[in-house]
Amino acid sequence: MSELTTEAQFLVNALTDAIGRQRMLYAGMNGNTKRTKLWDEFGYPEALTFESFYRQYRRGSTGFAAVHKLLDSCWTDNPTIIDGDEDRESTKTTEWEKSVTKLMKKHWAKIKDADRRNMVGRYSALLIQVRDNRDWSEPVDISVVKRLGSKALVKLIPAWEAQITPGNTDVDTHSETYGQPVSYHFNEQPVGDDKATGSPRAVQVHPDRIILLCEGSEDENILSGIPLLEAGYNDLLDIEKTKGGSAEGFLKNASRQLATEFDAQTDMAAIAKSAKEAGYATLGDAMNDKVRKLNSGTDSALVTQSGKTSVLSVAAADPTPSWTVSANQFCATIQCPFNILFGKQTGNLASEEDKTAWATRCNGRRWGFMSDVVTHLIERFWTIGIIDPPSTGEVTLAWSDLLAPSEKEKIANMQALADVAQKTQQAFGTSAVEVNEIRAAGELEPIKETATPDPEAKQTDKDPLTDDDDSENPNRDANSTPQQS
Repeated sequence: MSELTTEAQFLVNALTDAIGRQRMLYAGMNGNTKRTKLWDEFGYPEALTFESFYRQYRRGSTGFAAVHKLLDSCWTDNPTIIDGDEDRESTKTTEWEKSVTKLMKKHWAKIKDADRRNMVGRYSALLIQVRDNRDWSEPVDISVVKRLGSKALVKLIPAWEAQITPGNTDVDTHSETYGQPVSYHFNEQPVGDDKATGSPRAVQVHPDRIILLCEGSEDENILSGIPLLEAGYNDLLDIEKTKGGSAEGFLKNASRQLATEFDAQTDMAAIAKSAKEAGYATLGDAMNDKVRKLNSGTDSALVTQSGKTSVLSVAAADPTPSWTVSANQFCATIQCPFNILFGKQTGNLASEEDKTAWATRCNGRRWGFMSDVVTHLIERFWTIGIIDPPSTGEVTLAWSDLLAPSEKEKIANMQALADVAQKTQQAFGTSAVEVNEIRAAGELEPIKETATPDPEAKQTDKDPLTDDDDSENPNRDANSTPQQS
């Protein structure tokens, strides 16, 4: 009996494990092993494509705001290009730095636009068009480009993920480009333009002529990039449901859908006969026409006999609580405080903590991903001969600190230090704060200290009143005064 019980227990455990594995297999992306079709019931797609993110960016207000809030906050200004280490920023600007800064000034807008496209998709690209008399499928002719210098650069072309697809991959383990595509395919048809006339031209592009932006793909695989809207995509759908459902309820109440109720004594056959005599096919068509005419005019009247007419309406629900939950979850996915992204929608201003957190987030992106992209682009420029290499062999970018105090905050800091100086002077007879420390709080230039005269220095023979050189007239009495002419 004990062996039978053990065997039965074994079968039960095996069956439980099989059911668990089956549930995990069909659970989908939500991972819920009990309710395997939960995402289907909520309307969440299991697989997301570039078109999914692009649609949310172009037609979803929240998705559009998220992309441009991060984009504009990170690109409030352009970086300073430094030949060498960051410590050399305070030294004199070199000719190389001036020339590269002048060149990049023309192309910052294209780089920013490529960053925008990178946020929407898994990756984006910058195509480098140069005057080297070669097809894009061939390597850049460096000798021709070097002769032309910066004039060899025609323009930078930003491209969406859907326009750039990788070709064959380098499988040589001894190659420095192992695992990277040896070519790319560029589709010139604009994304979202399905009505373009003619057949779109596809161009094969050599890796020398392309810079990829793949945020989140630290393994250097362009397909590993993380779209900005991916983690919060389900929340974006919930925001649309909440907002659209509330608007739909308001529209139904405003459209005055009427319902007519007849009592048991009403002769429906006679009414239907009258409707047909009036040219209507059925009684329902007649009623709909009357209601349509009633709703089309503000002065229309409805007269019924033995019938009671009422307005069909639904109680319009306040979408704010449900909308706020979804909006907060989406903000968490892009690491943006709610009041920073949506502004004064709730009547609350962003706190100093929110501003600091958002500035820290943007600072990290500027000094990390964005610096890597721009540095890689400048390195490609000197590799293919558009610019000369830096004297130190490396280039560094210096971004302004988004956490730096504003002008108003600088003045407040100076006032606080001046108050400390006044009170410590009154209490102890000496100030605890120097004047240059107060000026430094406002980022003002320090006052130069007056040089102490050297008592050992030789005195000049010039008269301090007339600036005349007394050494020219040694017999002149020191106490005499010059004669008036």
